[in-house]
Amino acid sequence: MNELKQDVAARTQEGAGTTSTSSALAELRQIRVDEALARFGGDQERYIHWLVEFTDHGPNAARQIRQSITSGTIDAATKLTHALKGRTGMLGMGELHAICQTLELALRSGDPPLLWLEELETAVEEMRAQITTAFGPGR
Repeated sequence: MNELKQDVAARTQEGAGTTSTSSALAELRQIRVDEALARFGGDQERYIHWLVEFTDHGPNAARQIRQSITSGTIDAATKLTHALKGRTGMLGMGELHAICQTLELALRSGDPPLLWLEELETAVEEMRAQITTAFGPGR
């Protein structure tokens, strides 16, 4: 993971808005990069930092949500899902944000959450892979 962060730092030090950074951002499917960049005041380096950070945070959050559901601590699962929903929204991950929202609603209403949890885990893994591919080899 540190190597991925170093690769991103090297790319962005070459100059924000370089073809390399812009191309890497353009590779991100299912992310509304322009909207997300606006939330970050156009700061590509900062935005990329948080995208790369998601490659650790997203899978960890999904694991914690699953553990909370499995152990019956639905309130904790709901709070974790809500926090992940906020982060994915901020980063422009529209589909993942919608999955989080639906899972959160299922948890709040007492509906069975496992289908949405599986969707969440799959979507988080796909997003992690996209970000890793865009900003450096898998680490």
